[in-house]
Amino acid sequence: MKRFLPALGALVLVTAVIGAVVWQRPDASPEAIASGDVVLQHADGSLLWRSGQPETPLVGQVLRELVAIGTPLDRLRDAGGALVVTTIDSKAQTGATEVVRQLASGRPASITAVDPSSGGVRAYVPGTDPAVDYAGGVVREAGGATRPFGSVALMRAAGVPESAEVGGRRTELLATGAALLRPLDVATAYATIGADGVHHDTHFVTHVTEAAGKTLYRAATSGRPALGLDPGRSKEFAARVNEELRADPLCGTFPEAACLPVEVKDGDVVRHAWMIGYTPRLSIVVFVGGESRVEVQGRPVTGTGLPNDMLRSFQEKLTTW
Repeated sequence: MKRFLPALGALVLVTAVIGAVVWQRPDASPEAIASGDVVLQHADGSLLWRSGQPETPLVGQVLRELVAIGTPLDRLRDAGGALVVTTIDSKAQTGATEVVRQLASGRPASITAVDPSSGGVRAYVPGTDPAVDYAGGVVREAGGATRPFGSVALMRAAGVPESAEVGGRRTELLATGAALLRPLDVATAYATIGADGVHHDTHFVTHVTEAAGKTLYRAATSGRPALGLDPGRSKEFAARVNEELRADPLCGTFPEAACLPVEVKDGDVVRHAWMIGYTPRLSIVVFVGGESRVEVQGRPVTGTGLPNDMLRSFQEKLTTW
């Protein structure tokens, strides 16, 4: 965990630098778009998806966001095509994908990473089953993941929506005493804590440019205090949570790394587990479903077992950059 922060700092720096020169890449120019094509790119300008290809859960999240911001896929096609630059860091995405494939062994699992300073989703790996999105397409009881916030109202203030589209229908997330959350929501909430109580809207799209070169949309990255209009109160609340979570031995000795293992049980059986790890530079949530009696590659499916191994392995992927 000691190497966690430098790795995340490098991630943000590389993303910022690459984002500034994306239009200098030959494959990023609007002229390279075939008539009617809509091209999705990673933050570094490399290809993520082209219209006509199969839609993955990640692509589905991006396409739904395009609808929400007023530039739906059909409209972009009818206008002659478009280039959509996403927030996804290609190296972080590749690293998280390798971790899920190698360690989860086919179990329901996901890795989601959000940048606290902007709200951009840097990695979104919703599992190995293309038909199921275990990062943003399922809801699970949050259990102890809500404890540091103290109330459902504060989870809502930290950026968790009251409802979300799950499985093609609107689902209430915070209406009951036991919050039902997606891993994406958990990563969002802890990104707010990592940003000293300032919330930035979680998003997948950086900007949209039509084939002729006109910018149709650019994401706003300004933040707001999570607790009303009082920045001091928001920062104080985040500081209390950070102090508590940085004290966990699982976090190692680096002062800015915080973590929280969570298990949701049915009696003695673990139904699913979360491992949350964050710094001011990246909020990471690992989700794994399973029973505590069952082990994967010798590691139990508990917060301090397989999910923690996956988090640490992902962190190691980040340190190689």
